[in-house]
Amino acid sequence: MLPLRRAVLAIDRATTAVVTWAACAALALAAGMAFGQVIMRYVVRQPIAWSEPVVQMAVIWMVYLGAAATFRLGALVAIDLLLNRLRGHWRRALQWFVTGAALLLLAHMGWYGWEMAERARFNVNPTLGISMSWGFAAITVGAAYAIIAVLAHAIDPPQGSIDTGT
Repeated sequence: MLPLRRAVLAIDRATTAVVTWAACAALALAAGMAFGQVIMRYVVRQPIAWSEPVVQMAVIWMVYLGAAATFRLGALVAIDLLLNRLRGHWRRALQWFVTGAALLLLAHMGWYGWEMAERARFNVNPTLGISMSWGFAAITVGAAYAIIAVLAHAIDPPQGSIDTGT
C-alpha cells in the first residue's frame, strides 16, 4: 500500500469515527433540549430562553459533521444510471470526476464557511452570549472532515451497498 494511501486511510479511520460520534451527540443534545423546552414551556409554563439557539447550533453542527460519515459510506442520494452503464476505464473516469467535483464543492464550502465565520466573529448571540461565528465554523470544520472522507471513499470504497429499502 502506498504511503499516501495508508496515511489518508489512517486519518479517515480516526476522524470519521470521532465526527460520527460528535454528530450523534449533537443530535442527542438537540433532541433533549427540544424535549426539555416543550416540557418547560407547556407543562411547567417557564420556557427556557436559551434552549432554542442551543438546538439550532447543535443541529447545524450535526449536519456538517454528519456529512463526513455520509460521504465516507457513500450514502448520499445518487443518480447512478450512467455509472451503472459504464465499464472499465470510462466507469473509473466518471468516479474520479465525481470525486473531483465533490472535493471542489467541499473546498468551496469550507472557504466560504471560513469567510462567513470571519465576518460574524463580532456578532454575539444575544441569548447565549457567544460569537455567531461558532455556528458558521461548522461549515468549515465539516467540509474539512468531509474532504478526508471523500478521499478515503475514492481510494477504498466500502464493500456492498447501502440498503435503500426498495
